Amino acid sequence: MSKDIDVPGGPVTEQLSPDEVAERTRAAVGYNYEFEEKYVVSREKIHEFANASQLLDPVHHDVEAARAAGYADIVAPPIMFSLIGIIAHRPLFENAIVGYGRRPVMQTEQKAQFHAPIVAGMILTTHVHFDSFRQIAGVDLITTRNEISDQDGNHLVTSWTTLAGRSGEDEDAEFVSAMEKVMMYGAS
Repeated sequence: MSKDIDVPGGPVTEQLSPDEVAERTRAAVGYNYEFEEKYVVSREKIHEFANASQLLDPVHHDVEAARAAGYADIVAPPIMFSLIGIIAHRPLFENAIVGYGRRPVMQTEQKAQFHAPIVAGMILTTHVHFDSFRQIAGVDLITTRNEISDQDGNHLVTSWTTLAGRSGEDEDAEFVSAMEKVMMYGAS
């Protein structure tokens, strides 16, 4: 379990108004933490991502081909870092960015800078940074940055994700239910 993030205003124990949600979220900008759960990169998960992405290059599927290409094991598809980020963001939305409840918060942009490949057998650490918050036309825009490193401290990926949500909208149960079915709700 990840440690709590010390945010201004303490834990939320009651329903917040849209203005209170925005104020708390804005106050949390700058918070960062190391996600305590390490992510162990398995061959099975790499196969799953490579197949879903239709990546047929043998370095994603065959250990010998990966080793012949200079890698220690099979190579994760580049998009695999996004799953690691989703998992590592949970404490941010449980402890610092609060008040959205089950209202949809959707990804609007993602950028990544790759420093080295992720390969099977690595044990990854993710540092999560809450970089910015702004409101435009009633939409809350939240930007986070993840720094992913391996067990030896080698920096592998830096990613930036922008999320959009509306803190002031009433929860639409039907919409939330539909989103849970198509988004990576409860990803692991």
